[in-house]
Amino acid sequence: MANSLSRPEQPAHNFKRVAILFSGGPAPAANAVISTAAVSFLRAGIEVLGVMNGYSNLMQFGDDRPMEEDRDYIVLDHKALSRSRAKQGIMIGTARANPGKAISHPDHLKDKERCSAFQTTYDALNSLGVDALISIGGDDTLKTANKFKMFQDTLPEGSKKMPVVHLPKTIDNDYNGIDFTF
Repeated sequence: MANSLSRPEQPAHNFKRVAILFSGGPAPAANAVISTAAVSFLRAGIEVLGVMNGYSNLMQFGDDRPMEEDRDYIVLDHKALSRSRAKQGIMIGTARANPGKAISHPDHLKDKERCSAFQTTYDALNSLGVDALISIGGDDTLKTANKFKMFQDTLPEGSKKMPVVHLPKTIDNDYNGIDFTF
């Protein structure tokens, strides 16, 4: 039996790169949460990208606007994270852009036009070689994360699927069924 204070065993995974994005309004401790999540992945040998300004840059991706380091994303390595926890603002920015805005019913996931922002987001993340997405935000961002997962469920057999993990953030304490947020 391991010492209760020892680091837990690392679960088996095949992730090489994850992306973290922060969406919606700002909240205290944002950089501490981003940094802690990133360090957890780095310790497991997984590269971490910080998506700049929520979903907004992902939604602008296209042949004429490929994802560009330092404009659309940054590499979150130990050097970039050094002393970041106490810095003001949000190190990767935030925005209220929402690729799931046009989807309000499960049937809408069958409509290519309604899903076009999700397709663009998915393509942008794939262009970066992202294996999983960490979403940080409020209740609207939680819904977007869920819709993005559901969108991926509609992709053709054999398509890459990116797990989506949402870290709840609220200053309104309006998460029904989630007792702890930051």
